[in-house]
Amino acid sequence: MGQIFQDDPTTGGQSESIHPVIDTLEMRLRCELLREAQESVDPNTVVVKALEYAAEAEQRIAALNARVRTLESLAKTDELTGLLNRRGFYDAVRRELQTSARHQETGVLAYIDLDDFKPINDTLGHAAGDEVLRVVGRQLGTNIRATDFAARLGGDEFAVLFVRADHIPARDRARAMLEELNSLRVSWKRQKLQVHASMGLANYTGDTAFEELLAQSDRAMYREKRKERERQSALTDL
Repeated sequence: MGQIFQDDPTTGGQSESIHPVIDTLEMRLRCELLREAQESVDPNTVVVKALEYAAEAEQRIAALNARVRTLESLAKTDELTGLLNRRGFYDAVRRELQTSARHQETGVLAYIDLDDFKPINDTLGHAAGDEVLRVVGRQLGTNIRATDFAARLGGDEFAVLFVRADHIPARDRARAMLEELNSLRVSWKRQKLQVHASMGLANYTGDTAFEELLAQSDRAMYREKRKERERQSALTDL
């Protein structure tokens, strides 16, 4: 199975580092309130200070929690395309499989690999390759339902998860998406770069395991890529 479908060992780390800040803030406010209580003989003063500290704590914690959400979103987003990255997509797949197991829902995973992408980087530079990836990402992201998930898994590999969908219609939508990708022409310095992509499809049900689904789509994509090479070879021999 391709390396792109290996589990991501990273944990992100950004959000975990903020929670101790919240704990420290809470401890500081408690200490200040205790000091005020010890120094003041007026109970009303202690109450006023407690309310002030509580308001400050609420504001600070709300701001820090907003920062946590922002960092968590960034940790799951591909910077180049704006789609989910591998970590974010894996989280979505696992979550949808759990939902499928509870409600016996079905869906389809499409694993997409760009063909002949390396020559673009080698001959025209990585900026040209990045533009191709952005255009492909935009095409995928704007042609799925709000409930579906599109991702750039890394390099020139993408994936789409069609959730709560019957297998045959979802596969038809995926194949139509592939045709649209293969009709793309990316403008780059007075050139039109042709996009070529291969797609592997795997159905899932409430009984499908995460690793099994990824492996099936991976194998299906390589089968389709091999068939296309054989077809091109046959045409060349004519």
